[in-house]
Amino acid sequence: MIVNDVFSKRQSIATYTIQELSVLIKNGQVTLREVDKLHVRAIKKYIMENVLTEQIYFPPMVANVACIGDDKPLEMTIIDGNQRLKAFCQIEEMGCRTAKSDHEEEMKRGYKLLHFVQNTEVAIQLFEGLSKEEADQLFIDLNTKGKKVALSKRIAFDSRKELNKITNSILRTNRQLKTAGVEIEKRAVVRPTNKKLLSLSHLRQLVAIFLTGKMVYRTVDDRYEAYLEPKEYIQLINCWFSELFKLYPPERMGDLHEAMLASHPLLASIAYYANKGMERGSSEERKQELINRMRSLQKIDWKSTNPIWKSFKGSARGGFYYLANDKENIQKLVKWLEQQGGE
Repeated sequence: MIVNDVFSKRQSIATYTIQELSVLIKNGQVTLREVDKLHVRAIKKYIMENVLTEQIYFPPMVANVACIGDDKPLEMTIIDGNQRLKAFCQIEEMGCRTAKSDHEEEMKRGYKLLHFVQNTEVAIQLFEGLSKEEADQLFIDLNTKGKKVALSKRIAFDSRKELNKITNSILRTNRQLKTAGVEIEKRAVVRPTNKKLLSLSHLRQLVAIFLTGKMVYRTVDDRYEAYLEPKEYIQLINCWFSELFKLYPPERMGDLHEAMLASHPLLASIAYYANKGMERGSSEERKQELINRMRSLQKIDWKSTNPIWKSFKGSARGGFYYLANDKENIQKLVKWLEQQGGE
């Protein structure tokens, strides 16, 4: 085992057989993060296709341990390599089953898998004493350099950006928003099938409107000047959602059969309308003006059957009207909202 001090944190590299790691996981000595089942399945397929030729390559995994001593640690939290470890455990179970098969080829493959599990060693880069925040940040760094990391992971673990921290707080704590639904598993909300109100990227876009005081269209710019504390932005955004759900019930707002509020261009326009020109105001000033503006919209018929929506740019498909998500159309929507609000 090699030990070195890097950036005030001790590091080490140790090797473990897959069988050793499998036992540690079963005993609860190795903690895994949430895994992607499709990714695990792909890794298993890769192993199965190459186990007979033994042409299998995996990069070192990364883990956090409480202390690095003379012997390799037997307790750790995996930072990078969770999918691989999960796949290894499932491969071991598969080997045990197929080794008992009555079919010779299956039995042969089963014994080969067990040989692979018992005799293959994998390297783990060990970090000593990382805090949860440091471990989360390392997870992000390892998965954004050369690999594409899901937006849900960036929002959950990338603590360097206030935008992500605020979005994550809203996502975790706003009960009405949970009722309305935020799509985390899929990159986009496809109407009318998906009735969740927002995708994760759309929620992040709405949060950015509050932080920047500007209409954010497709790309969220992380460079902005903050005039409030993060907790004040969180309170303000939660207040907006509270007023929004007074316009239409949260459990039905994402259903395009019922409400045009399921259209993100309209939702983004409402967020900008509620914030327009207020980015430099105090928390209390912004909150009061936001409430006034949102309540001035209560007389609008938000149902998707309202013919007013066809006066805005969009397209009709499958019996539904989809508002265009472009700058000109959103500006027109905001102007219309101002007229409805009496401004």
